[in-house]
Amino acid sequence: MSKLKLKKTNLTMISLIIIFILFLTISIGYSCLQQKLNIYGKSTIIADESGKYINGNSTYSYKIINSQKQEESNYIIYDVKLTIVNMDNDIGSWEISFDVPKGYNDFISNIKEGFSKKYENGRLTIYSENGYLSKGNTLELEIQFAIDGEFSINNLTLNGKLASEII
Repeated sequence: MSKLKLKKTNLTMISLIIIFILFLTISIGYSCLQQKLNIYGKSTIIADESGKYINGNSTYSYKIINSQKQEESNYIIYDVKLTIVNMDNDIGSWEISFDVPKGYNDFISNIKEGFSKKYENGRLTIYSENGYLSKGNTLELEIQFAIDGEFSINNLTLNGKLASEII
């Protein structure tokens, strides 16, 4: 009986070794396989505008006080009161920039307070070199805009930080 038991143990051991070698061969085979996935198609790339401006905490609102059509041209002169609340930092000299609508005429437009302005690439910039504005204070400007169409102010920034419009 001991010979039979020894033969049975040897057979079990050989079976286990064969199964181990089989699983080892299969696992090495799977690790050597490589899969490649190619996807072909057309795409349209759109510029990301979300990071164009740094978000700030300041707010702004504007009110059209008066509008009148200019007789010699198609321009409408809008008298606008722009109110900006600085909620970011104390500012020693401020600069306000915003997008103006198409049809804006910079030569006819003016700023009543005598601040400086410049117009480039569809954006109007109004600035004061020594206009202190502390955090929490309000800046009010009266501006005349000459526009051939509807008036709106978009993407207003105060010293480079995007302000939120209060409607």
